[in-house]
Amino acid sequence: MILARVDGHTTASIAHSSLKGQKIVLCSPVDERGVICGAPIAAVDPIGAGRHAQVFISTDGSWTQECLGDSKSPIRNQIIGIIDPAKS
Repeated sequence: MILARVDGHTTASIAHSSLKGQKIVLCSPVDERGVICGAPIAAVDPIGAGRHAQVFISTDGSWTQECLGDSKSPIRNQIIGIIDPAKS
């Protein structure tokens, strides 16, 4: 599981059939302070996380393929939770 920040979404003119109608977002891994600590990754977003939201991403490709209903889907990352911002 990866803690990340949603940076934006992707579009594709040609995509694998399992991704048709799916929202794919680009996310940057972050540490507990919210500082970027890795290269951007693409993830399926079935829960509608907004831009700059902090999220948890599952990297379990077989689970993502099962959720998409296609064992040959090329994507392995999926947003599984949105982290509410802390109130001070």
